[in-house]
Amino acid sequence: MNKSHLLSVAALAILAVSAGARTWKEAGSDRVIEGDYNRTEDGKAVIIRPNGTSVKVPLSRLSDEDQKVIADLAAAKTATATNVYKWETDIDVAKKRAKDEKKPMLLDFTGSDWRGWCMKLKKEVFDTPEFQQYAKGKLVLVEVDFPHSKKLPKEEKEQNEKLAKEYNVSGFPTIILLNSKGTKVAQTGYQDGGPEKYVEHLKGLLK
Repeated sequence: MNKSHLLSVAALAILAVSAGARTWKEAGSDRVIEGDYNRTEDGKAVIIRPNGTSVKVPLSRLSDEDQKVIADLAAAKTATATNVYKWETDIDVAKKRAKDEKKPMLLDFTGSDWRGWCMKLKKEVFDTPEFQQYAKGKLVLVEVDFPHSKKLPKEEKEQNEKLAKEYNVSGFPTIILLNSKGTKVAQTGYQDGGPEKYVEHLKGLLK
């Protein structure tokens, strides 16, 4: 079997060469690429080579089976990326995530470095594994901070002041819950009882 026939039969098959890398063979050419799938961009699979450089392989040149491999890898990366414990500080980024992930939003209006009840809520609830396990799969979290010592970027400071006016927030901590479309559904604050009780409190508000 000559090289051109082999490439034609392979039809850009992805062959496993190690636990973490694959060899990509492009039909109709002599190009052979070894590396890991990173992401899909503009209809192309971005492959990261062992030396750290990247190359794009058109998905249209992959077999149905190989395209399924890419789809599965992309889905797994998306799931991993969305189910993380992360506090956003940009409301527009948070709203896009909420819409894309179909999750409600929790806005924490806080005086993070001076207000005792805010620090208490963070320590007793937000910093606990129990709350984080719930939040990473069920909420998009947004910190709307009004610190005394820490200096915020101008854009963030102006955004936070605008949000406080929009939701009529006058004390800290204030927790605003929005649905995935950005509509306010509930308001709360500090609650005694630890993370388990707080999670149940949030679930009740989001019903």
